[in-house]
Amino acid sequence: MIDKTTEGFTAEPDEVEAVLHNLCGYHLTEPDPAHRYEVLTREQVLYDALVNSIKRERGRALADMVAAGHSLTRVAEVTNLRTRQRVQRLIAVSKAAEEAAAAVQAASREFHEKLAAVEATLDEVVGGLMPETAPVADTPPMEGELSDRNTAVGSPKPAPLADGLVDALVEPTQVVPALTTIIHPTRESNEESTPWWRRSRDTGAA
Repeated sequence: MIDKTTEGFTAEPDEVEAVLHNLCGYHLTEPDPAHRYEVLTREQVLYDALVNSIKRERGRALADMVAAGHSLTRVAEVTNLRTRQRVQRLIAVSKAAEEAAAAVQAASREFHEKLAAVEATLDEVVGGLMPETAPVADTPPMEGELSDRNTAVGSPKPAPLADGLVDALVEPTQVVPALTTIIHPTRESNEESTPWWRRSRDTGAA
């Protein structure tokens, strides 16, 4: 479709080829034809959108000229648009594109604000559902851990033992008498330990 707002401007074939190889040279060397077609189609869509953006900027330039005090007729003559209607049309297209872009930005900003609010609400709900961490009870140390805890930095020192308890702990162990000594105590006289038959013989001999 011919754009009448660009009458008087032409693109030379050499310029087109230069821009093509400058922007799409890498894609043009793609050996796979199917992949080459795909990437070039994507580039065409991109540059079509770029053309629309350029047209919007052209309308903004015309609007700036009118805002500077030039009449629509004078602007049409200077820009080779020839008619004021074309000037008005380009300005209208530019304003519509700006309004659409602003609406998209506002919608995107509103979406992110709502998303942030929902995430904050979820954080509060999850935080309220999570049980509070119970304090850890001070469990008595296992065997072998007492020395480690006592030597730890900031750990309290053990209370000193009473003098009597220390003496009881370090007192030597007393020797327990043999069980046979308790059951059969040593006789003090030899007479009691002499058999009766020997005692009678000794008495007769005496």
